[in-house]
Amino acid sequence: MSRVTDKAALRRAFAWAALRLSAWFALVFYTTDALAALRPARSRVHLDWELLIPYWPPAWLVYFSVLALPFLPLILLPDLAQLRRWELRMAAAVGLAGLCFLVWPVESGYAPADPGGWQALAHLAGWVSGRFNLLPSLHVALSLLTLQAVWPWAGRWQRLALGLWFAALLASVLLTHQHHVADVVAGLLLAVGLSRYIAPPPASRAELISPHAKSSSSKITRYQKD
Repeated sequence: MSRVTDKAALRRAFAWAALRLSAWFALVFYTTDALAALRPARSRVHLDWELLIPYWPPAWLVYFSVLALPFLPLILLPDLAQLRRWELRMAAAVGLAGLCFLVWPVESGYAPADPGGWQALAHLAGWVSGRFNLLPSLHVALSLLTLQAVWPWAGRWQRLALGLWFAALLASVLLTHQHHVADVVAGLLLAVGLSRYIAPPPASRAELISPHAKSSSSKITRYQKD
């Protein structure tokens, strides 16, 4: 199979994976939020000092930049196996988070704030975000899972840019008052746990060498020693 055909197959697989994940996310996220709204008791997870975190509307730009992140696997992942691993982890994160939303619905402690000139983005966030499906933060968990998937294939400067972006994203979910610290921490733990227990990624690109290539390499090494 040619490299062009490989890329075409990867694009098709990515398109189907994106459709499946989008449908799964919509089903779980909005269904659990609707069910949580029927429950009279909701939990508080924030500390008093968190209510002093300023509301900074320009952070909406970083917050919504997450919409471009799922395209990184299409650009950086080398094969279908890596793409399937990413899809499996993303789907598992949504499913586990959905269980948390049902068992432990959480309500935000922030008071409404004036977004000023950023009203359009603030209203969009209010429309697409749930009210009680806050912990764990899927904004954080799904972003970290995607970064973990592409990290071995990213160059040095790409890793630097992605690391800085992720730090800004963590700040944005707090500065837009979309999440509390506990939501963020839970999202990080969810992503780290899934990356450890669902087909851990190779430590380096060298570990993805095919068995045939490894055999050839070992033969060359033995020949050089002889």
